[in-house]
Amino acid sequence: MTSGSLGRLRVPKASDVLAEALADRITGGFLPEGTALPSERALVTQSGLSRTSVREALRILEVHGLVEIRTGRAGGAYVRRPDGHLVARSVRMVLRGPHVAVGALLQTRAAVEPACAGLAAARRTGAGLASMDASNHAMAIAGEVSGFLRANVDWHVAVARASGNELLAGLMEALAELIYDSTGHVGRVDAQVRADTCRAHLAITEAVRAGDADLARRRMDRHVRAYVEAVGEDLDASLDWTGTELSASRAGGLVTPQ
Repeated sequence: MTSGSLGRLRVPKASDVLAEALADRITGGFLPEGTALPSERALVTQSGLSRTSVREALRILEVHGLVEIRTGRAGGAYVRRPDGHLVARSVRMVLRGPHVAVGALLQTRAAVEPACAGLAAARRTGAGLASMDASNHAMAIAGEVSGFLRANVDWHVAVARASGNELLAGLMEALAELIYDSTGHVGRVDAQVRADTCRAHLAITEAVRAGDADLARRRMDRHVRAYVEAVGEDLDASLDWTGTELSASRAGGLVTPQ
């Protein structure tokens, strides 16, 4: 661009602007869950946009899980409360990029999981503990490595859900699936690895059960960082999205928290 001249301007679509404005009101709590949005005709009048733009904006909100479109006499667009699954879906879309650094993935877990454990201990419930216990049991009796890995992932997600924080739970749900999908060379999961993992999980679970948030946080931090250090030489590797699965050609095989 020469001095004093303008380049080509990118003007956002009208439907995107309206969708973002409505999304801000929904996520900001100004439109509670179950609230009916104004009719298409009313939105056209209020916004000054065409009916086509209004309909497209509502479709955008529906795709993002922020509204539910109902048909019939009581039809219309009704506000939905964003939940952890929406977070997980959004994070997965980001993680499907061509070059997701393994180091970034592990650093994120190292930052998030101790916080989840601490909150789980502070907010523990019978249901949350039961879910963690069930995953621990499934790991202990798993025959195939794939079953052990699935139970391992389930336990980490159970801890996040037990935190009572939907955003953390949704983030962990997305990251856990990425990690499970990237476990290409499961031969590294020998009997000793299984025993050490089960022992660490039980110790963290007991800290959560005792309501000791600081202890749960410390134990989870030690648990996750031990694995980060074990694969330290591969932290610059990338996870490549291929179709519906992730490959970990340079990740040293197993990419799961132990």
